[in-house]
Amino acid sequence: MSPTTPRAAGAALAIAAALAAFTPRAQAQAPAAPELVAPTEARTPEQERKGFRLPEGFRMQLVASEPTIDKPMNIAFDDLGRLWVTSTLEYPYPAPPGQKPRDRVIILDDFGPGGLARKATTFADALNIPIGLLPIAGGKEALVHTIPDIQRLTDTDGDGKADTRETLYSGYGFRDTHGMTNAFTWGFDGWIYACHGFNNESKVKGADGKPVSFQSGNTYRFKADGSHLEYYTHGQVNPFGLGFDPLGNLYSADCHTRPIFSLLRGAYYPSFGKPHDGIGYGPEMMTHDHGSTGIGGLTYYTADQFPAAYRDSIFIGNVVTSRINNDRLEHHGSTGLAIPQPDFVVSDDPWFRPVDIKLGPDGALYVADFYNRIIGHYEVPLTHPGRDRHRGRIWRITYEGKDADSKPAKAPRADWTVASVPDLIGDLAHANLSVRTKATNQLVSRGSAEVLDALKATVKGEKPAARVQALWALSRLKALDEPTLAARTTDADATVRTHAQKVVGELDELTPASEGLAKTGLSDPDAYVRRAAAEALGRHPNTSHLAPLVALIETTAADDTHLRHVARMALRDELRPDAAWQAVGPIVGNDKARATIADVALGVPSAPAAHFLLETLAAGTAGPNPTELAHHVARYGEAADTAALFALARRAGSADLNRSIALLKAIQQGAQERGTPLPEARAWAVELTGTALKSTDGNTAQAGIDLATAFALPEATAPLASIAADAKAPEPRRLAAINALTAIDPAASVVPAVAVLADAQTPAGLREQTALALARTNRPDALARLVEALPTAPGRLQTAIAAGLAGSKEGTDALLTAVTAGKASARLLQDRIVEVKLKALNLPGLAERLKPLLAGLPPADEKLLAMLAARRDRHVKTGGSSDAGRLVFEKNCAACHQIGGKGAKVGPQLDGVGGRGVERIVEDILDSNRNVDQAFRSTNLALTNGQVVSGLLLREEGQVLVLADAQGKEVRVPGDQVEERVITQISPMPANFADQIPEADFDNLLAFLLGQKPPAAEKR
Repeated sequence: MSPTTPRAAGAALAIAAALAAFTPRAQAQAPAAPELVAPTEARTPEQERKGFRLPEGFRMQLVASEPTIDKPMNIAFDDLGRLWVTSTLEYPYPAPPGQKPRDRVIILDDFGPGGLARKATTFADALNIPIGLLPIAGGKEALVHTIPDIQRLTDTDGDGKADTRETLYSGYGFRDTHGMTNAFTWGFDGWIYACHGFNNESKVKGADGKPVSFQSGNTYRFKADGSHLEYYTHGQVNPFGLGFDPLGNLYSADCHTRPIFSLLRGAYYPSFGKPHDGIGYGPEMMTHDHGSTGIGGLTYYTADQFPAAYRDSIFIGNVVTSRINNDRLEHHGSTGLAIPQPDFVVSDDPWFRPVDIKLGPDGALYVADFYNRIIGHYEVPLTHPGRDRHRGRIWRITYEGKDADSKPAKAPRADWTVASVPDLIGDLAHANLSVRTKATNQLVSRGSAEVLDALKATVKGEKPAARVQALWALSRLKALDEPTLAARTTDADATVRTHAQKVVGELDELTPASEGLAKTGLSDPDAYVRRAAAEALGRHPNTSHLAPLVALIETTAADDTHLRHVARMALRDELRPDAAWQAVGPIVGNDKARATIADVALGVPSAPAAHFLLETLAAGTAGPNPTELAHHVARYGEAADTAALFALARRAGSADLNRSIALLKAIQQGAQERGTPLPEARAWAVELTGTALKSTDGNTAQAGIDLATAFALPEATAPLASIAADAKAPEPRRLAAINALTAIDPAASVVPAVAVLADAQTPAGLREQTALALARTNRPDALARLVEALPTAPGRLQTAIAAGLAGSKEGTDALLTAVTAGKASARLLQDRIVEVKLKALNLPGLAERLKPLLAGLPPADEKLLAMLAARRDRHVKTGGSSDAGRLVFEKNCAACHQIGGKGAKVGPQLDGVGGRGVERIVEDILDSNRNVDQAFRSTNLALTNGQVVSGLLLREEGQVLVLADAQGKEVRVPGDQVEERVITQISPMPANFADQIPEADFDNLLAFLLGQKPPAAEKR
């Protein structure tokens, strides 16, 4: 549909024909829920327009539609007042190599009284899904992303069409065509800000040769001349839309986290499996989701065409609910909290997909409507015949009511390229920020003596907005002297002072005078000024900044989360040079100051930072979680510090078993990530494990099991076997013991595991998980015992055994041999997870070997579809309890999935999942391997000891790979033990979820998930 990922994701996101090669049936045998594929037919633009509901006085006008444009993605105005649009026919598949792509950049012009563009010019064609767009150079050039580059397209002969193309930045990934670079946005500083989207990997460099590597969601900025690019923020899942406010704050629209973030330069934001930088994720500015986070496009409204109630608020496109949402900011110091307002636009046409929103120079909002029957990218197969490829609309929203403060929708001029310098200077104070930006860019591009004289006068003038723009223009022209900058840091207007501090931050180097300006700014009465000053100091490290930054952190109110985080990042950056730690001593004269520095030291991966944290642990001022400090010391400290840490941990934890285990485990993990063995810790691990495994406290016993696994202690095999065999022990603890046994000593694990497997009184779920654990050892004796168990095992256990065997070449051979010999039913080979695992191995000759075994059997899908239909029909007939379903979710799903901020963020969040309908949710849960988003596919690790480990690869921490298993538990695998790594088309979800919970619980779970819907459309 559009360059967005709705949060309305089930147990696994859909992907284009992910299993088409495995299943002979048509994918659409079970129709998708109406919410995913709109049941209505396309409307004409006029019919769609009549279905919009807006606040009183607002009007929706058509600017352009098919066939003038195709599917619009990004829109932008040039300095001639023309509207540019990236238009695609190719999406969602890029044109293959050797085939001329069909996408275009179109310029819309000559707008009629009702907003309709009466002229359309194709500026460039033969583009390949061009999302990012920014016209520059007075409309003679444009920066356009077209796979895999950002190109500068230039009209050299004045005919309105590009005749030269130059690649400025190359190497953008396009594995996921709805997650590519987008939202090119001018900053006050003359940089262009942009998003890098979901699930793509890019390595890009400018003319200076300095590469930047992006993985999935990030924001960055680049120079328009192609010389340089750099990170702005790290993380987010799929940002698509950026906007500045008058203070210079940058906001992004994002999917799968929060609809809006106020981005802090250098901060890390949540994403699937991505760690933060050691000091935590950047703070949120909202806790609501507007019913989904399928968000595309954002604008901060800074103009006077709308009534005052709508100014200085944020508008975002919600492609899932076919709405435009609105949030007003409530300021707590320098933290703006997004307060939801009534939806600004509600459409009764489910094809309305607002993917980009721009503030026009006339004060109206312009909306790119990707108009489509399909709700999103992955939610149904990319090959779905209902996916529209030609229709698209652009809308204009104006206010035509009677509000006395509202101005007519009219730009101050038609063409900024021919405006006089006095006219441009006048526009620097215009109420519309987009007008101020155009005027500033024009003045900078001219850079004449007349311009400089006018700017120097304006920067001292009466209008604060003009002073801001003149300040930046002089800075960009390298014509800003220190006295002028100093005067603006003490300006009567806080917005001007804020920008003055931002200008200080952009200086290549700080002089004593400019450094003093930033230090003084730390005590400014306005929190936004203090925040900008802290950022400025952090960008120019000097040990003299340490004490004032510590003081700022300690005096900042707790609810000003954004100032606190910026100050913490600045202090962290000051401490990155090793030499800076020599100046820390005089500052830490009290525990509070030491704790403040220790907090940010966790973000400094250096030996001096580790040494400081060791001293902090020794002083007993480590705060509530000393394990984080211990981990950091072991990961980055010198050998002497690690030894001292170990001795300290033994003393500190001697009276508290659980504390001792936590400290030792943190030390072990840090050393493991560093790739440095820690032999002296082993004896203590044996001691602690032996005590913990005897404990009657469940948490302590589990901690002992985890510690035994982390250190691979063969001394623990006997007590672990006892726990595994203990019928009175909780099932999760018995399973943990079995998994520990198979990881520590695969040979010693076979006998106790087989005993559990063979005991008919053991709970079915534990027997099945034991079979899977045995299979992962991939030992001949273990595989043989599994095959022996097949003839007498109940059906569920047979399926689990077959699924386990199908996870490796050796196991597959044993399974097929057993079926051939008549020791197991060939129907096991038709089980969905077994089928997918066999295909994933891609073994030579497998198809020929399977053919005679499956001859005469009905298609496997008949059984699967019958089961799906039975579960669906049962729920439709009997219903379920949403309250009871919440408990089922918390027990079985929350280890990986999150709803309403509760649960883990291993797999997709499920807010809004109810919009999928009962049919699709049943399919997502019980046939999770049908629609697996490539970002959530299992990784198989073949280890040097022959074992096979599978799960969702979350991250790599130094020398360690961290995966999440089917229960959402992290599994850590040293990289030097990995012989082969393969990404499969298998979901990490439990293979036999249908059998893991009773049908009544399943009905309750469905009731709970179906209740997670976007809000119903209200009438205005």
